[in-house]
Amino acid sequence: MHRPTLPFLLALVVFPLFGRAQDYGWWNDTHDWDGVSPWRSYLTLAPAFMGPNALPVPDVRNGRIEEALRLRVAGEAHFGHGDRTQNLYLEGHIPLFSDRVGLHLQYVPLERYAMTPTIRDERAARDFDGKGWASGDVYVATHVQLLRGHARLPDLLLAINLKTASGNKLSAARYTDTPGYSFDLSAGKTYPVGETELSVRPHAQIGFYVWQTFQDNYYQNDAVQYGLGCDVRFRGLTLTPALGGYYGYLGNGDRPLVVRLDLTTERERGVDYFLRLQRGLADYPYTSVRIGLNYRAAVTLQQ
Repeated sequence: MHRPTLPFLLALVVFPLFGRAQDYGWWNDTHDWDGVSPWRSYLTLAPAFMGPNALPVPDVRNGRIEEALRLRVAGEAHFGHGDRTQNLYLEGHIPLFSDRVGLHLQYVPLERYAMTPTIRDERAARDFDGKGWASGDVYVATHVQLLRGHARLPDLLLAINLKTASGNKLSAARYTDTPGYSFDLSAGKTYPVGETELSVRPHAQIGFYVWQTFQDNYYQNDAVQYGLGCDVRFRGLTLTPALGGYYGYLGNGDRPLVVRLDLTTERERGVDYFLRLQRGLADYPYTSVRIGLNYRAAVTLQQ
């Protein structure tokens, strides 16, 4: 009688595990899969049906470019109905050529998520336990100061933004695995309040946001981007309430609206502190908190 060989024993262990890992019968039954259509076509690439970092509402800029090298490191927590997400957030700004042009970078290198079965199925996600780790898209932008310091006109800032497809975990509806781009123009002007150290800077933003989809009849979604805010500054502290969002063409959960409140310390150089509270009002089912540090270099480029 022959003894079982080592390869045979390994096969008995590995093959069942492999088959279990590849078994999506539960997903096929839940979503009545037709046996032909790609599973991606069942996903809805819209902020209402994705993780909080997949298609976030862009920052509402205040019409003024950053003139110094800056790095932001922050932690975020997102509380949704059936979705709990925590992530690391990185942001950087690098002046280019002069103090009127800059390179802006944003990235979520690590995200931890947990979804309930209800939310998992609502999003058609294929992550059975609804829990795991992901990494996000890299956003690259060029900021150009079009107008600054005019006696009557507001400062104008143009931003040209690229969303990469570097994020993973599409199967868990965490990131879209598709590129996108946007253009936005922001305007703002600072007004001192009397002879005090208090100043206010109302600002507004308008833009155009595009990202690819998996739909056969609509290969991309186009959205109008908008935002309003006001910087209230007093003795090195800046408080900024803002309202921002975008209005997608498809109407499939692609019209997010959020309200934000930022508190930032501001010094000429060194480390500053940053706090953001955000709540989704429409098509963004999350309440979020961001706490972080800003490092601002003392060196700035002159025109």
